Amino acid sequence: MTARILIVDDEENLVYFLKEALLFRFPDGCVDVAYSGEEGLSRLAVNAYDLIIADYRMPGFDGVELIKGVRYLDSRTSIILMTAYGSEELGEEVKRLGVARYFGKPFDMDEMLLAVSQLLPDSE
Repeated sequence: MTARILIVDDEENLVYFLKEALLFRFPDGCVDVAYSGEEGLSRLAVNAYDLIIADYRMPGFDGVELIKGVRYLDSRTSIILMTAYGSEELGEEVKRLGVARYFGKPFDMDEMLLAVSQLLPDSE
């Protein structure tokens, strides 16, 4: 099975490096990108993803609104949320919404790749 991952973040450099790391680690996978929550939901409306890695704070609607939209469209999709603006309240909210992992920025790429491999079906 080919893993399908969607990265949603407005930071182009972060998206580039994360996508490259994911494609190196999962060469048979498909990694799509979106630079806003709205664009991410548009991609999810036409494609099924195994995992979404999203930023919390983006222009337009934020990561929590994106998560709610993802849950409405496909409740089985795993989600990793990243943020440089973490708080205890946000941590509680994302747990309630069923986010699989929550990373502060900056994050350790090896830890991110480990989390991704644990969340993807049929991954090594």
